[in-house]
Amino acid sequence: MVRTVSWLRGIVALLVCLLLGVDMTVAQELESYLKTRAAYKIKSVTPIAALELAVGKRVLEVEGVVVGSVTIDGAQSILLEIESGRSIVVALGEGHGWLTRGQMRIRAIVAVERASELETPNYRLLNAAFASTVAKWEVQQRALQQAKAQAQAKTQKSPTTRPPTRSTNLNSRANSTARPPQRPNPAPDWETFRTNLRLYVPEYAQFIRSRNPRLSQQEADQIAWAILHFSAQYGVDPRFIVAIVLVESGFNPDATSRKGAAGLGQLMPSTARGLGVVDPYDPIQNLHGTVKLVRGHLEKYWAQTGDPNGWEHVILTLAAYNAGSGAVRKHGGVPPYRETQNYVRKVIRVYKQLCGIRE
Repeated sequence: MVRTVSWLRGIVALLVCLLLGVDMTVAQELESYLKTRAAYKIKSVTPIAALELAVGKRVLEVEGVVVGSVTIDGAQSILLEIESGRSIVVALGEGHGWLTRGQMRIRAIVAVERASELETPNYRLLNAAFASTVAKWEVQQRALQQAKAQAQAKTQKSPTTRPPTRSTNLNSRANSTARPPQRPNPAPDWETFRTNLRLYVPEYAQFIRSRNPRLSQQEADQIAWAILHFSAQYGVDPRFIVAIVLVESGFNPDATSRKGAAGLGQLMPSTARGLGVVDPYDPIQNLHGTVKLVRGHLEKYWAQTGDPNGWEHVILTLAAYNAGSGAVRKHGGVPPYRETQNYVRKVIRVYKQLCGIRE
């Protein structure tokens, strides 16, 4: 039995090697890395903004450049630069000494431990592989998924839900003869959308500045990038997030309501803490919390309504975002509060306009 398992692993490594065009050693390292990735159910790289906010014990995937290493009392650690000027120190275990041999871009699966948001996180390496090798594997997987999606699309009568296409006019009011836009929901081409996020930034930034001219171009670009990035990460239509933020704060990062809601997504202090948001006035942190919260509501009401292509779960999500899920549960739907009902109508109206659907 042991020989059989060993033989099968060897075959898998060889197939990976042949498919990716890399040598056997690299293929075996990739196989090991992918097993670790699958064991922790990791789907994508965690951005530095979310990584720095992690509290408790988490296992996450990061990508960066090894820019240095240090050995203290026989224990080795590397300095991993995730973004320019933003690095983390990762403790190494046995078998990863190769990471100390020079600068290289890697993918790494790390165990993160942090008792509270006031303490510095500790990072421990579980597995690593060259980023280029993992990227090749992901390209292959996307191609396979795209081919599968295209085959499925041919057998479906209804159109597939997709994120905005490159030709989307964010502020279009053009008439549409199609059914209402697909509800914020993961779709077969999300990977393609993630790959081309930066192509959308100028359009979104231009729209954001048109609604809040006080923002600098850099601030608008940052907000646009965060909305697109976190929307892609959580599988939410970014136009839906744009509509929410526009109605909530008018894209004013310093906005504060009479009840104490803060920042772009107007997060209440207790809600922000629960989402791991340390500074709700920081656009990146706030938008990460906002998109994460919206995604949670969407999933909850998808399950209740059973119709991810309808409007009901979107309406309930907005009601919960404004009045709380407890109020939605208590009233069996949108609460009879004038503020909440007006809020839902406003966001839906803006969302339809951004999707090019005329009332």
